[in-house]
Amino acid sequence: MHKHHATRIAAVGVAAAGLVGATLAGTGAAAADGFPNGPYCNGPAEVMAESAISQVVICPVQGPTGWEYSGKAKTTGNWIDIRGAYRDNAGFHADNNGYSYHVLRDNLLILAPDGSTVSYEPWTYYYQR
Repeated sequence: MHKHHATRIAAVGVAAAGLVGATLAGTGAAAADGFPNGPYCNGPAEVMAESAISQVVICPVQGPTGWEYSGKAKTTGNWIDIRGAYRDNAGFHADNNGYSYHVLRDNLLILAPDGSTVSYEPWTYYYQR
């Protein structure tokens, strides 16, 4: 789905982030929403968000939940893509190797398997369709 190489990595090295609102030209009729050299969707992103250290997009995809979380740590350049993200009234949530990523309207919250906070990142930019 993405042009970048997806790597499964632990949440500690990943802080997630969102789009700065840039639109990248896609192939075909649809345009891709996302960050330059960062995470993006092959069509319109549902959420694009950015903190001081992360960029995140939530993309509509085929599958049981219909959503994918894609994030990049700006500090390390590490990527993570998680299919099966889900939505509730608070925001979007994704789980990977016991870590949970919570994309809320005002922040990104990453929790470790034991429930402790790995990262709490207030958004500097947030856009939701």
